[in-house]
Amino acid sequence: MYEDFSYIYDKLSFDIDYQGYAENILNLVDKYNINRKNMLELAAGSGMLTKYFFDEFENIDALDISPDMLNVFANKYDIDNVNLIYYDMVEFENPNNYDLIVILLDSINYVTDPKELEKLFENCYKNLKDGGLLVFDINSEYKMKEVFGSNCYVYEYEDIFYTWDNFYKDDLIDMHLNFFVEKENGSYERIYEYQQERAYSIDDVTKIVKQTGFRDIKTYDEDDFGDLKADTLRVLFSAVKGR
Repeated sequence: MYEDFSYIYDKLSFDIDYQGYAENILNLVDKYNINRKNMLELAAGSGMLTKYFFDEFENIDALDISPDMLNVFANKYDIDNVNLIYYDMVEFENPNNYDLIVILLDSINYVTDPKELEKLFENCYKNLKDGGLLVFDINSEYKMKEVFGSNCYVYEYEDIFYTWDNFYKDDLIDMHLNFFVEKENGSYERIYEYQQERAYSIDDVTKIVKQTGFRDIKTYDEDDFGDLKADTLRVLFSAVKGR
């Protein structure tokens, strides 16, 4: 995923409010009196969210399964307190090390096997210190079914034109993306990507997180940090590791 177009990922994410999302997380850090020492961001990508934590935490581990995205991260930022890790977030273990773990921007939805999702949360629980905070989001069922659905979209932005064809069945969305990127000579390079996401209900996710051992599980509308609404697009979760 993203291997062929990691170099244009930042441009394609121009409409995501990374700073606002980071502020939401830092508000939760303050709410739960979380120590700002060790932070882990899973599925960190090119660091567009991570950069808002550079000055907030002493040590940051930023993990991603794509070496191309991590290369983009490394080329953009030269930060002494950030350690880049190439690893599968479901399998990653570093017990009792982190005060905060963050998983944002649909990354949970890309874990399409519910058993793997259980394993991810179990490892997050294991990797947090006692009293540590887990913050993650999911695409809401409304967004997955009504916005993504079996719909087709066409976008044009600066030197990029792309089509996005979705096929929704049994809570899974198959996404076929064709990117046409303008080169210096005026011709276009075609880049094809296939992605798949699973729709998870809030109740199902909450049940898994609770069974893992987390307490004080809260949900928010990620875009306004308020209560959930019928048309909420991203659901933000926070959960605390029991002492």
